Amino acid sequence: MSRKIIATGLVTLLFTSLNAYDLKSNMLLLNAELSEVQRAFIASDQEGVRTSIKRFAEHAQDLLGTKEKFSAMLPKDKQHKANEAVMSAQIISYNVGIILDAIENKHNQSGIVRREESQRAYTYIEHACFRCHNIVRDKY
Repeated sequence: MSRKIIATGLVTLLFTSLNAYDLKSNMLLLNAELSEVQRAFIASDQEGVRTSIKRFAEHAQDLLGTKEKFSAMLPKDKQHKANEAVMSAQIISYNVGIILDAIENKHNQSGIVRREESQRAYTYIEHACFRCHNIVRDKY
């Protein structure tokens, strides 16, 4: 009986550790991709922004977009906060659309307006990331 308990405990510990690593490595990847978007904005590289924001959006949706998937990566005491990740994925998706529309000039706006709207959308993406981190990491 005790061997079964120990084996179950080790499997649980291993699973939790792998999920924590997976979450951390995915967050580091998203951070690197978001930094790439920022560098492209600073360099006024529209194609770089398009490419990097699409890659970032795909990974963000994959990681954050499903409550059950994200919840499984959180510790048991924080799994109820997975909804915040899903909300962040929605905010990110919406603002990625604004950025891509601006690059494609979908609304026939001046370059200045498109640039400012897309940069504002980028800051909303950053805010969604910070908000989710603050809520999920909150100890209270």
